Amino acid sequence: MFLTEKISIRNLLLPAALLAIFLSLAGLTGCGLRQSQTGSLHSRVIDASGNAVVNAEVFSIFAEREKVLSGLDGGFYLSELPAGINNIVILHPDFAIEERQIEIKSGDSTVLDFIRLDKANAPNRISDVKVVKTASTSAEISWNTYKSVICNVEYGTTIFYGSLIREQRPANEHRLVIEGLLPETLYHFRVQYLDEKNASYFSYDYSFKTEGADRPSAPASLNIRPFTALGAVEVEWQHAASGFPAASYNLYRQVKGGEWLKINENIIDARAVSHVDRAAVTGSFCRYALKAVNSLGAESEATVSEMVFIPGVISQTTVLTLADSPVRLYSDLIVAAGASLVIEAGTEILVSETDSLAAGSDEQRVEITVQGRIEIVGSAESPVVFAPLNGSGRRDHWAGIRILSSQTGISDISHARLFGCNGYALDVAALNMRISNLEISYSQYGLRLDGIREVMSLSSCRFNEIASVALELKNCRRLTVENGLFSEVHTGIVTSTDKNEDQVIVKDCDIYATAVGIKGIWGRNRIIRTLIVSHEGSGIVCDNILHSYDNYIDHVTIDARNGILVKAGNVTIQNNIVVDRYQKGSVGIENLTVFMPEYGFNNVYGFAENYRGCSGSTGALSIDPKFAAGNPYDYRLMSESTLKLQDIYGSELGRYGVSRL
Repeated sequence: MFLTEKISIRNLLLPAALLAIFLSLAGLTGCGLRQSQTGSLHSRVIDASGNAVVNAEVFSIFAEREKVLSGLDGGFYLSELPAGINNIVILHPDFAIEERQIEIKSGDSTVLDFIRLDKANAPNRISDVKVVKTASTSAEISWNTYKSVICNVEYGTTIFYGSLIREQRPANEHRLVIEGLLPETLYHFRVQYLDEKNASYFSYDYSFKTEGADRPSAPASLNIRPFTALGAVEVEWQHAASGFPAASYNLYRQVKGGEWLKINENIIDARAVSHVDRAAVTGSFCRYALKAVNSLGAESEATVSEMVFIPGVISQTTVLTLADSPVRLYSDLIVAAGASLVIEAGTEILVSETDSLAAGSDEQRVEITVQGRIEIVGSAESPVVFAPLNGSGRRDHWAGIRILSSQTGISDISHARLFGCNGYALDVAALNMRISNLEISYSQYGLRLDGIREVMSLSSCRFNEIASVALELKNCRRLTVENGLFSEVHTGIVTSTDKNEDQVIVKDCDIYATAVGIKGIWGRNRIIRTLIVSHEGSGIVCDNILHSYDNYIDHVTIDARNGILVKAGNVTIQNNIVVDRYQKGSVGIENLTVFMPEYGFNNVYGFAENYRGCSGSTGALSIDPKFAAGNPYDYRLMSESTLKLQDIYGSELGRYGVSRL
């Protein structure tokens, strides 16, 4: 009114034209002032679970005539609200009345992500939520509840939280410290509890920002030392060589498949270089992580150790993956009956050269004992590898794997590499087993299968630099060895049985042995399409043959000082090439039984005696086979060799002929 009167007095003094211009400007200015004194509000109404609240009535007590209802998505829009602090009221019959003080900006739209409503039972509300203080990696909060309850606090860097911390005991007045936060980071949090009817109540969403800090440099390394006691793991580290120094350290443990847990109750002194975890879970696979901590509590990035097996018994199914690799073994690993150990493609197992706890059958060496089930599932491109941890590469580095049962389920090994084993690298005493593409190298012994009573095919396995027996087969009912390669082994294959119906078939294999290619006691065995090279030893030795017939040596090429020796029993020997290509051989085919068998369709060449205790019959030859040259030597026949047409079927003799068996 005062302004209007003032303008009227001036009107008396102004010329008419000037008055018109002034009134025009004044009108525009007045309109602009009205626009700048108002603003709008846009938000959504949700419940404690984040669901939209529909048909909630929303208004400002300063502009009560403009009431709106929230839509299907919970959204609402209030316009023409007076600039400044507004008391926004939200009403809904299912929820407690909500009143918020919200600042409305002049000439602008204020946007809130959401407004969360609480349940209608007002006495159950959580009140006086406060952020007491913040640090670089922690925050202390407090709140009250209407009665003594245990509360949870959800927190995270978004309104969806993601982390939760729970109180240990009930209270009316609550105080809690959230730790392990990132410096200079905005966090959201809310408080929640359940009443006696299991109804859930939430506070509003609150936020805080952690303080800034210069994070210390991460430790330079973290290693696990050999064990000295069961359930105790000593880790050692090197301090960071540069950067911000540590005021202390925190050490964390992660059991395979679990969360990282801090294991030191008190800070670890900055001068320390090792720490002993005395609560490690035996029979588990663990990793450790070390973080440097500054004086404000800010942690560095973690320095993580390799995974290690805590000595003990695996009592549940455990899976090792490429992401876990390499895994360290310092002492024995036992898979209990009813449990399974699964090792996936590409995983590397590093085995210590000594058993640090001196346990098991071999107290000096680490061994894996399977009373349940083991599944090693490598691939041609990514095999599972068992290698020396210490890099010594000795032939007797560790004690290998023993499988003692198949009652839990059939163990399965494919595309696995075992190196440096004392005794048998893989020793199986089970009724059933699946093995393929197994490679054993530089070991005392290779693979032993004892008591396999189900039909089994041992395919595409490789044995290299084996000091004694590469493959031993004992009392196996129906077993086929095919596409195997035995190189630089003392003895290739040894079979034995006390049942004349047991059958072992060896086919399409190459055996390079210093002593004997194949030997043992046969039930109903067949050796077909196989190459045996033993320049200083014997090709095949039949110690005894239990079945009166159905034993064959057929389409085999033997290059040895002594070719074939039959000590007892009856075997059909045909379609073979038996030679000493250096022409220094002793005996080609020898039979020590009381009979004088005749063996037809064989080429025996290069021996002082081609036959002893036996003779050649129809189709018997003694000529240079004319092997193809090559490096390594190739035992395929040259095209002009007459042996390409000399087997019992008018086709090729030897390893690369076609057997009808």
